[in-house]
Amino acid sequence: MNDPGTTVIRSNSLIDGKSASPIRNAVVVLKGPLIVAVGTAEEMEVPRGPDVQEIDYGDAYMLPGLIDAHTHLMFGHGEGTYEEVIERDSDETMLLRAARNAHVHLNAGVTALRDCGARNNITFDLRRGVEQGLSVAPRLLLSGRPVTMTGGHFWWCNQEADGVDAVRKAVRQLVRDGADFIKIMASGGGTAGTDNRLPSYTVEELRAIVDEAHSLGKPTTAHCLATQSIVNALDAGVDSIEHASFIDMSGSYKFEPRIAERIARQGVVISPTVQTGYRRREKLLALKERDGFLSKSEERRLESTHAKCESQIEFLGKLWSDWGVTIVAGTDAIQAFGDYCLGLELQVEAGMSPMDVIRSATVEAARSVGLGGVVGTIEPGKEADLVVVDRDPLKDIRALRDMRVVIKKGQIVPAVPAMAQSD
Repeated sequence: MNDPGTTVIRSNSLIDGKSASPIRNAVVVLKGPLIVAVGTAEEMEVPRGPDVQEIDYGDAYMLPGLIDAHTHLMFGHGEGTYEEVIERDSDETMLLRAARNAHVHLNAGVTALRDCGARNNITFDLRRGVEQGLSVAPRLLLSGRPVTMTGGHFWWCNQEADGVDAVRKAVRQLVRDGADFIKIMASGGGTAGTDNRLPSYTVEELRAIVDEAHSLGKPTTAHCLATQSIVNALDAGVDSIEHASFIDMSGSYKFEPRIAERIARQGVVISPTVQTGYRRREKLLALKERDGFLSKSEERRLESTHAKCESQIEFLGKLWSDWGVTIVAGTDAIQAFGDYCLGLELQVEAGMSPMDVIRSATVEAARSVGLGGVVGTIEPGKEADLVVVDRDPLKDIRALRDMRVVIKKGQIVPAVPAMAQSD
């Protein structure tokens, strides 16, 4: 059996994901993909010899690899609506885009991600390609097709199911196909024809999904925009909730402290996906500044997007500071992959400290997606998923916009190849 080799990595500062403060003059020792020692240069007996590779990042800052708890790799499609992309692109085209999106996100420091819904077998095919060395990607945790009511949010992913027996069968199909977790569309969303004010499933149906998933050893997470869908998901015992938008029957964003208390008491993790809509709002504001006006339809979009963005940040702040809810970082169906850091910046704006935000993107996210024993912290026994940046993220979280190097399983990640130019 070949010796996996020893690598010694040095940096000015190390945020290990566990400690309250960074380790200065840090050294991390790897044996192949595994971390075997962590400490300061002064206290450690650092391996030396011709077979030891040494990498010194000087004044840089080292952290655990970042984790995105909510992506949709088949999108990242720019300005197009869901329906425009769904009607335009084949599964094969989406698979190619998903492969590139995964590599782009990896280069942005995201060494593990959870994909929360794709059409047919797109993400399962992607994982098979990665396992065969055909593509480069973060660690992939996949739901495959989300379970949704007939005509519900993401119905075109092709896992519609109604009633207790049908939703149980859907869970079994997904686990057979390779799902790591079960994504439930518990309310309407951005899919045409759905209503984000209304829950999509009864509590009885949701309980059947959760029970079936748990009996097969799989966790569940629920898309919840409508306030009632949050209540239903809590009643059903889901493991985590996406968005938690608190949209009432009038269509207004209205935070409900009694529901926040239940989320905290039940230990349900929230992935608030605070950056969804933010870039769209930026573009509309820039257009208005440039031209001095917007069309009536653009003004309506700006108004609704502004309400969404402001409520997301406000509600995140309350869940975190008032109720102590566990928050994990996730991007959702963003317009362009690689834009992961924006969500972290907005978490700081919501009142989380940079260290708390880093924990939400590393150790807390790893625990929530089932990778807590593998990654999420820099400590002996974990696999070496690391990122290195040139500036101190504890002083300015925007330091995580620019990765100096990304390491996955002890190997430096290659850059994304340039896009081919169309004729």
